[in-house]
Amino acid sequence: MPLWLRKFTFQQISDIKKQEAEAMKGKMKGKGTNIDLANPDKSKIPKQAFNPPTNKSLKSTPNYVSKASKK
Repeated sequence: MPLWLRKFTFQQISDIKKQEAEAMKGKMKGKGTNIDLANPDKSKIPKQAFNPPTNKSLKSTPNYVSKASKK
């Protein structure tokens, strides 16, 4: 691959990645929580970060056959 083509390709990929990063930054603006770990505000901390599975989902029947087939 010629050097000029390699530089051009790298520049095009770099520009596209920068545009994607800016679009994601604009999309994510205002979402999420910003918590100062040195001086946290208790009202900004989520109540429960992880929802554990319920007992109903743990007792569900398996969706596979556990016995060997008879021939």
